[in-house]
Amino acid sequence: MTAAIAAQIAAVRAELETRPEGLIRHVGRVLHEALDLAWRWDIDPERTELAVWGHDLFRSHSSEELLRLSRESGLVLRPEDEAAPVMLHGPLAAVVLRERFGVDDDEALAAVRDHTAGLAEMPMLAKIVLIADKVEERKRNRTPVMKEIRRLAQRDLDLALLCWADWKWVDERLDGYVAYPVHWEARRRWVGEHHADIGLPARMAGEAFEDMASADPAATA
Repeated sequence: MTAAIAAQIAAVRAELETRPEGLIRHVGRVLHEALDLAWRWDIDPERTELAVWGHDLFRSHSSEELLRLSRESGLVLRPEDEAAPVMLHGPLAAVVLRERFGVDDDEALAAVRDHTAGLAEMPMLAKIVLIADKVEERKRNRTPVMKEIRRLAQRDLDLALLCWADWKWVDERLDGYVAYPVHWEARRRWVGEHHADIGLPARMAGEAFEDMASADPAATA
């Protein structure tokens, strides 16, 4: 581990330890999952640790605090942010990590910023932190489908993201929530990319298919 990253991890972790005990325990569980996925997908564990320690720095803040701090930090607030300030805790943490703690790793900052809803395009580190945050032990015990998403992430991270997004979409519909626009756009992209990847090539040339379709059935019986 480089001295710079070690110092950043120590400083961010010290800041997190001023937060509620339940949140600290959650981040510890996320770290366990994220390091396992980082090992499986050959992602640097120190950068992973830095992103995980930072991702929920502001998760325990009230809606009013999140809105105030976000405005003070220069974040541009959209109507959906005003309606659901909790979604700001990732973007706000990314700003603070960069400006206060000197983190200049763009992928680690993206992992912190986008871990709640995801983006249509994310670096591998961001995908790992997002999935780890959703499948940590307490959450998967509360929501059993996360056990399957966790297992899937060990062999196909993108498909795990899509399955999580599908679950989230259904869960929001059942609870009467409006989908966060950024997440909805990400899901649409992931669905399209997934089906493009698994699309099978034609089994015969188009001309041959047309010839067969127009042939006399009695002649081919």
